[in-house]
Amino acid sequence: MKKVSPFSPTARILVQIVMIILVVASLLPLYNVISASLKSIDEYPTNPVLLPKAPIFDNYKYAAFAGHLIRFTVNSLIYVPVGVALYVVICLMAGYAFGKMRFAFRRSIFLLVLFMSIFPQLLLATQVSKLISLMHLTNTGLGVILSWVAYFSPFGTYIMTTYFADMPYELVEAARIDGASQVRILVSIMAPLALPMIATIAIIGFQSMWNELPFSMLILQQESLRTVTLGIAVLRGEYGLRVPILSAALVIAMIVPLLIFLLFQRYITLGVTAGAMKG
Repeated sequence: MKKVSPFSPTARILVQIVMIILVVASLLPLYNVISASLKSIDEYPTNPVLLPKAPIFDNYKYAAFAGHLIRFTVNSLIYVPVGVALYVVICLMAGYAFGKMRFAFRRSIFLLVLFMSIFPQLLLATQVSKLISLMHLTNTGLGVILSWVAYFSPFGTYIMTTYFADMPYELVEAARIDGASQVRILVSIMAPLALPMIATIAIIGFQSMWNELPFSMLILQQESLRTVTLGIAVLRGEYGLRVPILSAALVIAMIVPLLIFLLFQRYITLGVTAGAMKG
């Protein structure tokens, strides 16, 4: 039987036009950055919008070597995966505890976790840096990793809590009858079932930590320890980089997150779909 669309042909055309406009508006900044990165410093002021007349790659060479972005990218590739791994473990355990375990003040503690996630980074950055300094972790990768995990974990905990809360409690009861401990239930039963959502929060956490700036700026004051995002911000402030060179630096910085997203976008779709079906 042929399905009848609830939208008229005119309405469908209007929707398609709106979607095309949104796609173009979303891709326009990316086009501007890539286009500007391939222009010379002399060409950009006279041709800021159109494609470069003679594409050059000197801007990338300057940003990567003179701007030390290769070193900063390597730092980020060390800090961020460690931070994501710790972040996922904490969110997984906390989400299971709030979603499936029963203990005193569970709801109050969960609401407190949600309350902590509403504060912007700029408001907390100074106090977090003071705490990191008291722990003698300033200018260390561990210091910035702990600050990332502490700030981003409430959101991931909320996501995992809502996911675990919608899972049938009979799974936990059956495992407990068989003698399984809470750790065994989490590792062997709940975590495999929640893999799409775990992948989702891991990718979101990776993107957030890769692009984080306020905590890194206050904790990583030594140049050799900077992340790629911090390195670009400092380079712009110290040297007043021209737009083509700055654009090249931005392109270099976004390569890794873009590859991560393209490789694992299927898991994001699975996670969102699973959450929507459960909701």
